[in-house]
Amino acid sequence: MNNYFIFKRFGLLFMKHTVEHYRTYLMSAAVLAGVFLLGGSFIFYMIPGPVDAGFQMAIFGVLILIAGPLFTSTIFTDLGDKRRAIPVLTLPASQFEKFMVGWVYSYIIFMLVYTGIFYLVLSILLNLKHWPGHHPEMLSLLQDKSLLVIIIFSLLHAITLYGAISFEKLHFIKIGFSFFIFYALLILADTLFLRLIIGRKIYPATPFAFLNFPEGTNFYSIGLNEQQSAWVFIVMPVVVILFWIAAYFKLKEKQA
Repeated sequence: MNNYFIFKRFGLLFMKHTVEHYRTYLMSAAVLAGVFLLGGSFIFYMIPGPVDAGFQMAIFGVLILIAGPLFTSTIFTDLGDKRRAIPVLTLPASQFEKFMVGWVYSYIIFMLVYTGIFYLVLSILLNLKHWPGHHPEMLSLLQDKSLLVIIIFSLLHAITLYGAISFEKLHFIKIGFSFFIFYALLILADTLFLRLIIGRKIYPATPFAFLNFPEGTNFYSIGLNEQQSAWVFIVMPVVVILFWIAAYFKLKEKQA
């Protein structure tokens, strides 16, 4: 297709995808709600005191970083089956429109559904159990930690989306294996590079994290200051966008 994006055509493609997959997505949302409800009930039952906003933020962040890539890895499963891939690839729509349908569902819609279910279950649990003299505290996403979670989620989404298009079968397993191998090599390279620069023994280091090293019987830890840490919020979105672009061109390569 010569036209990259026509809103009407994109809308029709989006509706087609929704009609074909809405049962699967509704079941996935129901499973997610069930996990939240059962897991949350267990946590609220086991913890004697009130569940504060910090703990709620930790649960929100951990689960979205697991559920998000798991869902994203399934968004282009049709490409792994030749019988289903041919109709998908030959649809009268541009590659960019097909990519955007998968991106909107796995990123925008997933975050909205995940957040809505999380808050619904959280409000139910907070109203079911009361602590005398304590007002229930509800998590607010308008904080710096939320931005960090969204950035990490976006990075994992971009990487998983690229892998979902690249691999034909066992998407989540292959993506996870490739990610951890790459991450281990990144830590190794970063550690050797820093050891070469400072000329001393250091503990394994990850990019943008603390530099830890021993000095006799003492232990030292060096981190980035606030101004330097701000670069993380600049570099990471650029990396995310580059992975999204790479995923689009990978889809375009499959259609060629």
